[in-house]
Amino acid sequence: MTIQIEGFAQTLARCLDFEGVPPDALEAVLIETGLPLQLQVAEPSSETPLIASGSAFTQLYFVQHGTLAPWQFPHSELAAPFLVGIHELLMDAERWVGSYSAVDEAVVVGIPIGVMTRVVERIPSVRERMHELLMRRLSRFYWVSLATNGSPSARVAAALVSRLALDDLDFGRDRTIAMRQKDIGRLTTMSRSAVAAGLAELAEAEAITWGDAASGRFKGEVSVPDVESLKERAFRDVRKREIGPLIAGRGRD
Repeated sequence: MTIQIEGFAQTLARCLDFEGVPPDALEAVLIETGLPLQLQVAEPSSETPLIASGSAFTQLYFVQHGTLAPWQFPHSELAAPFLVGIHELLMDAERWVGSYSAVDEAVVVGIPIGVMTRVVERIPSVRERMHELLMRRLSRFYWVSLATNGSPSARVAAALVSRLALDDLDFGRDRTIAMRQKDIGRLTTMSRSAVAAGLAELAEAEAITWGDAASGRFKGEVSVPDVESLKERAFRDVRKREIGPLIAGRGRD
């Protein structure tokens, strides 16, 4: 179903990619292109994705209502308002990299590449913001890759840094992370007891604290005195088990 541009920009401007952009300026560019925007209701399906990896990339999808999930481990939930296709747009991709399904009944708006290309040309701050968000997400995925292997403490440390990376705060001192224990378990693919053991070891090493005492009950908020120290904990296993032997092996050639 084709939607009216007038008024839609108010909704689209709520997306992080358009932070700071006046809705009327965004609406003017959308109208200027003259290309229609298509609204559709996406039904949840684990068999037939809304977006299929390898299919032609002809439009971006704005999640106006509901949630999409990319087919990946660990899983992510892209809740409205969210714009899917930024990576493909900035890389001039011809095909979708991943597959996505609706988690529940979702309302999405298809925005042709030509429309979004005109938006980033007319409003340069949009491209800059998209690039910033994309780099944050890529940084998060890097740290998540470290969170799925190694000792409990190293995996928990990487999961915590991944959350900081998403907000571009994975550096410096005195950071606070709001993250539930079950979310750490999802990112690390570990049991609740293993997550608790990892948290306890990091607290004992003074890499993190929570509550009034390190031995107190974990309530979902972690303080990080020094992010570099937490990163060192995350790197501990991969440095010893992978990078060290690899470098030593190269040195013998």
